[in-house]
Order: sequence, then C-alpha cells, then structure tokens
Amino acid sequence: MKRRDVLLGAGATLLTTTASRAQDGYPDRPITISNGYGPGGSTDVAARLMIDQMAPSLGTNARLIVENRAGASGTVATTWLARQPADGYSLMISESSSFAIWPSMHESGTRYRPLADFTWISTICTAPMVFIVKPDFPAQHAQDAFNILRSEQSASLDYSSSGPGSIPHIAAEMLKHALGNGVRSQHVPYRGGAPAVLSVAKGETAWGVASLGSAAGQMQGNLVRPLAVTSAQRFPAFPDVPTFAELGLRDMELSIFYLLHSPAGLSAELTARLNRSSVAALTHGQTRERFVNAGMQAWDGPNTPESSRDIVERELKRFAAIGERTGIKISG
Repeated sequence: MKRRDVLLGAGATLLTTTASRAQDGYPDRPITISNGYGPGGSTDVAARLMIDQMAPSLGTNARLIVENRAGASGTVATTWLARQPADGYSLMISESSSFAIWPSMHESGTRYRPLADFTWISTICTAPMVFIVKPDFPAQHAQDAFNILRSEQSASLDYSSSGPGSIPHIAAEMLKHALGNGVRSQHVPYRGGAPAVLSVAKGETAWGVASLGSAAGQMQGNLVRPLAVTSAQRFPAFPDVPTFAELGLRDMELSIFYLLHSPAGLSAELTARLNRSSVAALTHGQTRERFVNAGMQAWDGPNTPESSRDIVERELKRFAAIGERTGIKISG
C-alpha cells in the first residue's frame, strides 16, 4: 500500500471520528429554528409551539430559539438557509409558499431548489385557509359575499395577503378565478400573515383568504368575520364556519403544509435524531390541543424524512397544475 493511501485512510478515519464526537456532543450551543415571516403569523406560531417540547428530547443542555427572517413570502429566509452549514444548528420551518408555490409558479423561479438544496426532516402540521371579511362588510354569509365580489362593488373592496406569491395570495386569486371574471378587487400585500389579518380587522382592506393559524386570534375576538374554510371538513375549533366545498366551490380545497428542514447534507444521524425529537413533540396531548386552538392541526400521518420530502415533491406538482389551470403567475 502506498504511503499516500495510508495517510488518506488515516485522515478519513480522523474526520469520521471528529464528526462522530461533534454529533455525540450535539447540541452544545443554541439551535436556531428560522421562519420566513414576522412574529404572530402561522409559521412563527408553529415554530414556537415546537421548541419547548423538542428541547428535552435533544438533551439536558438543549436550547432552541426562533428567528424571524421575513420577506418575499418566506423565500428570503429559505434562500439564506440554503447557504448555511448543515450542522444541525440552522433549521427552518417552511410552509407551502416557499417550498412549492414560488418554485413552481414564479415566472423566474427561485435561487434554491427545494428537493436538492435541503434535507427534509419532518412534517409539523397543516392548516386550512379561511375567507375573512372586515366587521362591516356588507354581507353576513359567504354566498352573499360571493355575489358582492362578482359585482362592480368589488372594485372598492381590496384584499390583503401575507405577501406576493404567498399561499394566502394564491388562495385569494383562486377564489377570484372560481367566482368568475367580474371580481375587480385589488391585492394589497403585507409582510406576514398577522399584519394582513390585522388590516382586515381595521378595515384597511375588505377581505382576504388567510391562514387559519394567522387569523384564529382575530376570529376568536370577533375582530374579523370568517365565512368559509378551505379544508375538506369544518375545522374543530370553528365548527360554525362552512367549507368552500359545502358552498359549491370544490376547487378551493387547499391546506398549508409546515415542514422542518435544514440545509442539504445534514448527516443521517442528526436527521434521524431531529426527526425523532420533532415527532415526539407532536404526540403530547397539550401540544396538539394548542395547535388546534391556534388554527392548525399537528401532523399525524407518516412522518419520516422520506415522507416529508415526498410532500414537497407532491406540492410542487400540485401548484404547477394550479398555475396551468388558472393562469395565476407570480412576478416581481
């Protein structure tokens, strides 16, 4: 055997041993879970619901912190994450806007590849969307609101969203498409779900299709009026709000997926450890109840890195098909 081969073999062993020791000591500093929106939105809420339950199973010294990196419907944070080291200290909870909608519906795509540039760890929760209107909106029921949006009056009824290309934006455009060409409402984007919902509560905008996770608090306080949800069944915390399917708009069935991921290249050992920790956090009854009260449902389907990656692949195809069917495109 050549001396060079011996040295390379020893070096490889040393690298493996060093990596193993680093993982054995993991975590030895705070783990950051980023999200692409401001405080109070559904993605931020999901991250904060997870950190307390995940920490104990990661070790006695484990500390998880939430970091908000708002901008461009989560794509600013996602682009940033793709450039971070895959060491288990930089994680992110992303939702459908950044990992499926922008990559498949933006006219120039994104600077990251959802399937190639990230290690998908686990599925956290889902949330339906909810059609909300301002308190003095001139209709009490969804069908009456649909008729108003089809009329000339819609030109004075702007709608809000959590940003261009966000799933609330796409859902509102899908509603306009479903109601026909008469809807003339203009889009007013905000930097996150919480300010978008607040704009409806304050009457700055007339309506929106928001994440239920972002709107739940304002709904519970009767500050906005919910008229329909995009889930297949009525949401447990709001049983009086009908589904769009009940109202005859079956194409409006739509849920948001929230997934935990890291930059690509996270070791199999850390991926498995973080998957176990996040899945275990979702089994706590109190945590699941807190998700429902916040307008989301903790994921109870298959929950492995492979099944989570499959969701990303499926959502990319679904929103590409929605774009082809409706002609909706994201620009800017």
